[in-house]
This record gives sequence, C-alpha cells and structure tokens, in this order.
Amino acid sequence: MKKSIFIAVLGAATAAASYGQGLINFGNYHSSTQVNGISYAGGSPGGLAGLFAGPEITAYLLFGASTDTSVSQMTVVPGSATPLGFLAGSQIATAPGPVSSGAGQFGPTLVSVNGGVPGTFAFAIEATGTYQGHTYIGYSPIAIGATSASSLNPPANMPASLLDGSFTIATTVVPEPTTLALAGLGGLASLVALRRKQA
Repeated sequence: MKKSIFIAVLGAATAAASYGQGLINFGNYHSSTQVNGISYAGGSPGGLAGLFAGPEITAYLLFGASTDTSVSQMTVVPGSATPLGFLAGSQIATAPGPVSSGAGQFGPTLVSVNGGVPGTFAFAIEATGTYQGHTYIGYSPIAIGATSASSLNPPANMPASLLDGSFTIATTVVPEPTTLALAGLGGLASLVALRRKQA
C-alpha cells in the first residue's frame, strides 16, 4: 500500500515537473494600438516596399545560448512556425497595417524551448516566405529572455524588444538557370583556352 502511494506521488511529481516547463509565448502582437510590425524592405518588387506582411510570410522562433550574438549560432524552435496576419484578411496591408488588419503581426503561439528545459536564452525572430515569385527573409535583433520554469506560472512572453518587434524582410537573389548555364559555359571555354595555350 505504502509503495503504491509512493509511486503515485512520484509519478504526479514527475508529471508536474515536466509539464509546462521551458514554455514561452511566441508572438509580436500585444495591443490594439501597436504600430510596429514586420514589413517589406525598400526596393521590394511589385510595390511592396514599406507594406506590412501577411500570411504569405511565416515567423519562426530562433533560440541559442544567452551569449549568442549572431542568428547563425541559433536554432529554430520546433513547432514555432506561425504565419503572419494576426487578424483575418490581413494579406499585405498598407500602414498602419498592424493596427488596421493585423498584418506584420503574429501569435501568440505557445512553444516549448530547449526540449522543455527552462532557462535564459538568446531569442530572435526569423520571417520568411515566397510572394509573387520572390523569396523574402529577414531577422529581428537578438534579445535575451527566460522561459517559464513551472506549469504553476503563466508562460513567459517574448522579450519586450521582440514583443514589439519591427524589422524588414528582403528578397533573396537566386540566379536564374540560364544565368548559371552561361556562367558554366564561360568557365568551360576558359578551361579549353587555357589548355590549348599550355599545349
């Protein structure tokens, strides 16, 4: 009898310890008056420059050691993929998009960071997606914050600078196949000419 009670208590304690740890609310929307958000950078094709992004762009939470200073050192949190557009019908909005339509905003999505082990980490937001045939990507600044250590407490929010996140996304330039083919032919011609010269 005592053994079964001990096992039941131990199981409950283990469940309480593992459930809800290492959680954070991933989102950059926090009030109806917010005017910041994720927008298209200057020079974006199709007249998108300065407009806030909608569900064509997805946000990801990056995390790493609290000493990380570059997003290249960080890892995407599994399950953090969240489309932009906090409100319905927020596909590409003009300023002030985050207020009028929720464009440029996302979340909150409850995610477990670092395999559920609570702690203080470096966080950043990656926003990427394809729209009108162009791939866009951008990163927020890095901010330090803590996850919830217990299911008894409400999950922590993102660090303030990310909660009010405002940054731009830009196109990634990928050479067209014809450009790559021409470059390859040019290199081949150079090799043939060099070989003839050596012979």
